[in-house]
Amino acid sequence: MENNRAKKMYDYHVWANQQVFQKLKQLPDGVYGDTIKSVFPSIKEVLVHLYATDITWLEIMKGTTVQDTFKKVEQRRKEVDGISLNELESSYDELAKDYDNFLTSQPDLERTIVTEHPKMGACEFVLADLIHHVVNHGTYHRGNVSAMLHQQGENGAPTDYVFYCLK
Repeated sequence: MENNRAKKMYDYHVWANQQVFQKLKQLPDGVYGDTIKSVFPSIKEVLVHLYATDITWLEIMKGTTVQDTFKKVEQRRKEVDGISLNELESSYDELAKDYDNFLTSQPDLERTIVTEHPKMGACEFVLADLIHHVVNHGTYHRGNVSAMLHQQGENGAPTDYVFYCLK
């Protein structure tokens, strides 16, 4: 499993999220939660969105129905509503462990799964492709965080994949 590219990409996703949390913990409290005019109303909202979406895809990969997945995501969103940056980081850490347990238990990340989508019907996905989607989605939204930090006069965290490879 250690040579699996999809797992390596997910490990990068975890590392990059950690870089963002470390950066945010160095900044004044308001930077994380203050409302700004951007793609999301606050950096916190970006991080909650990313967290909820990562839960969604893990549940889909596990074979959970879409309806049960949405219920679980809504429950977890409520649990993280109003929590501190450190508490949200802990939630991310727990989710990363859930992903790791799932990924290491899979004998074949190249296998195809079928899931029902409420608007698109039955959809087929290769597990590794979904992992790459999770990572790509995270990269996109970490870019939102970086732009939002710049709007507030702060620098973003360096999270390019090459920096992960060089660590």
